[in-house]
Amino acid sequence: MTVCLESLGPDEGRPYIEASKAEHPCLLDTGHLMAERFGVVNIPNCVWIDESGQIVRPAEPGWPAPRDASRSLGGDDELPPRVADIMEEASKIVAWTADGYADAIRDWARNGASSRFVLSSEQVLARSGERTLKTSRAAAHFAIAERLETGGKHSEAIHHFAEAHRLAPDNWTYKRQAWSIEGGVEGPLARFWQGPVEGREWPYESDWLSEIRQRGASTYYREIEL
Repeated sequence: MTVCLESLGPDEGRPYIEASKAEHPCLLDTGHLMAERFGVVNIPNCVWIDESGQIVRPAEPGWPAPRDASRSLGGDDELPPRVADIMEEASKIVAWTADGYADAIRDWARNGASSRFVLSSEQVLARSGERTLKTSRAAAHFAIAERLETGGKHSEAIHHFAEAHRLAPDNWTYKRQAWSIEGGVEGPLARFWQGPVEGREWPYESDWLSEIRQRGASTYYREIEL
């Protein structure tokens, strides 16, 4: 199944699900529980769970070969400068598991527990990362922010979004959700903008383009081994 992490309700994710013509269950995670419970800090991520409910691979970057996102936005020549810059930085992102990941899933489907891609419980725990008090506090602040946002209290939500970002600086899903909600432009580019607009105050310390340039595109997804 696939899960859409989206705080603003089904209408935000529905067009993408319908466009994909998916034949599997597509769920909507308005509370970002995938981040809180499974350690998903970026998208797309995959979690492998077997028939008994056992996690055999924890959250990790995994997907088939990526498509060219700029095509769906009209091509680089038609993009505003900021979005063109975003597409340029996105092209530098290292997709650690883009090659062969779908084949690994097929191998698991065929061979089950004997698949060479299945991890032991010890390996799953080691790869899952630490769950600290700061992580829990970040999840709490994010949940409060979402409740305030959906309740029409946007200005109050900003503080809690920012606290979630401070406490969980590596959680891109927390950051991207808040940056996307802030908007600033209209139309299909709104979700990609995720940053300041000329003439408007930007309430966060960073934005997607600034952050990726500071950290480096190679750090956007963590390196894993299949």
